[in-house]
Amino acid sequence: MIKPTSSHAKNYRRTLNNSKNDSRLTTDVFYRNKDPIVKALTPYLEELDGQVLEIGSGTGQHLINFAQKFPNITWQGSDLDEIHCKSTDAWAKDQSLNILKTLKLDASTDWANTVEHLKDFDLIFSMNVIHIAPISVINGFFENANQILKKGGLTIFYGPFKKGNNYHGEGNKIFDHKLKRENPNWGLRCMNNIIKLAKVTDFLHNKTIEMPANNHVLVFKKLN
Repeated sequence: MIKPTSSHAKNYRRTLNNSKNDSRLTTDVFYRNKDPIVKALTPYLEELDGQVLEIGSGTGQHLINFAQKFPNITWQGSDLDEIHCKSTDAWAKDQSLNILKTLKLDASTDWANTVEHLKDFDLIFSMNVIHIAPISVINGFFENANQILKKGGLTIFYGPFKKGNNYHGEGNKIFDHKLKRENPNWGLRCMNNIIKLAKVTDFLHNKTIEMPANNHVLVFKKLN
């Protein structure tokens, strides 16, 4: 089994310098991206009062930020890395948030079984994961999401993408080549391929949102 993200993510996280000496981790990327991401996803979250699952919660800071801004939603975090799971739970405790305990979940497997006891999610989102994961993650993403999402539920991806063989900026091209040198199973995924894959599994491409730093949000709606 190929582990998706841990070896890459550790380059971007660090222990929080705090007197509590807890398990919280932090990353500078969160502080750069948190406001644009909340703005982009607010139309899909502001009237929601159901369940939302994050695949690949990382340090947990984005999940905690969403939970603070949208308290009517039941939030479920997940990650392959136990260090990230502990960090997410520690952030929730520090902020006195009543969110579900973070699940250890390997997104390169049939992960729907891991959250089978919950089911009926309204939305699943994954940020900055699929380019640092084996292709099996994106190939199985919609199939797994189909099992646990309600009809009309949404799957949302955030991160850098390609369009065909074209890059959105030279920086993304350099980043893609760097990822492939680090692990040949990684790399920026093509938007068109993801949209085709979604269609096969009865997901409709709902919207593409341009984001700062040549990132994008891709929104898909479950049809059945």
